[in-house]
Amino acid sequence: MQDEMQVEDWGELFVTRKCCGAGTCRNYAPELLGEVVPASDLREGRRLSVSVLPGSYEAGAFTGVLRQPRSQEDLMAARTAVAACPFGAIKLKPGASRVRRGALGSPWRGFPRLIEDNVWIVGQPSIKNISALSYFIERDGGGVLIDPPKPSEEVFRWLAEHGGVRWLFLTHRDHAHHHAEFASRFPGCRRIIGAADVNLRETEHMASTGDVEIKLGDELGALSPEGEPLSREAAKEAEIAIVPQPGHTPGSLCLLYRGRFLFTGDHLSYSRALGQLVAHRLQCWEDWERQTRSVRYLLAAAEAGWLRFAWVLPGHGEWARLPGEGSAAETAAELRRVIASMEQKPKGHTPLGRWILYAQGRIAPEGRLGRAVRAIGGGSDAWVLPRGARSSLTDFDPHKTAVALRRLYLLGATALLAAAGAVWLAARRDTVQTR
Repeated sequence: MQDEMQVEDWGELFVTRKCCGAGTCRNYAPELLGEVVPASDLREGRRLSVSVLPGSYEAGAFTGVLRQPRSQEDLMAARTAVAACPFGAIKLKPGASRVRRGALGSPWRGFPRLIEDNVWIVGQPSIKNISALSYFIERDGGGVLIDPPKPSEEVFRWLAEHGGVRWLFLTHRDHAHHHAEFASRFPGCRRIIGAADVNLRETEHMASTGDVEIKLGDELGALSPEGEPLSREAAKEAEIAIVPQPGHTPGSLCLLYRGRFLFTGDHLSYSRALGQLVAHRLQCWEDWERQTRSVRYLLAAAEAGWLRFAWVLPGHGEWARLPGEGSAAETAAELRRVIASMEQKPKGHTPLGRWILYAQGRIAPEGRLGRAVRAIGGGSDAWVLPRGARSSLTDFDPHKTAVALRRLYLLGATALLAAAGAVWLAARRDTVQTR
């Protein structure tokens, strides 16, 4: 009898239209899942480094399947990717391979997982932080936690066993939920956030961060964790240097560790398909030109010789060990490529409220909002977003969007006419009654 571990059918992955582009799943199953690249990012003659399988995703998804699971290890990676998706967009159809009940355990078994040296990916992301990747730098005297994961006794215990948390670094306001729980659990922990990203009142989408101990300005330059300015030479030699990078949000920050690891939040990530660093125009909440200027500062720092990194570790999107040895010259070359691509994209920003409307319509397509969005758009939801963001969609159809907007304007005009008619009738009735 064929051994159950040799059966080839280990399940089938499929990505639905609920996918809104978080991209974190691709880090947990890099051999199985890949990026669906928008047509606007494909210049003439450009070949993709990796391509997804046709039919492995619904139109509009940002992630597709590179290949299906072939082993129990693949199946475990697929389960982790499914668990990591904040939108429930990835479906895993059970395969014929028989795995003993409970043999696989939690999708987060094996996490936290070492990336390199003393840098860990924590796993167990929080849906409140849109399942942002959380990292931990283990170091003497207390470690650095970059963006909080979902709090649990298991996570707290692991962090305590690895030296505790000395610094809690919040890359930007979108990833700040649960900071208070971690600060409470680790007395002496000092939290860091960009001052422009401080939120004084808790909302569904934003954590209250008014009590964060260290609030850094948005001026471009290198800072110590306590906010002290660093000279070029000091920044080059610093164990930890923080670099404000406004644009995605007003207070976005990056953290450079030992001149090798750059933690970027949602400012920059990597695209395996394109083979380069990328920034995300669709999810630019503040100002694309400002975000581009911030990256130009990184380029200037690399050209000056003090900025270098071999790893880019984002909150959303793909992480990567960059080609080469991570020298300043190699870093500058990578940054020139991303700046060139950023300069080709439309100016402006995506108001967070409009992106939430777009995402909610996708996450619950059969809900009232989802049906209304599709009805107005003729099956398309691009019309919800501002013009400059639409080309970042993987299924953008300018004709459908134009028709949807005309339909929306017609509905608006009809509603205004109806309201005006009602007012006129009411006024006429009052006039008749006074006579």
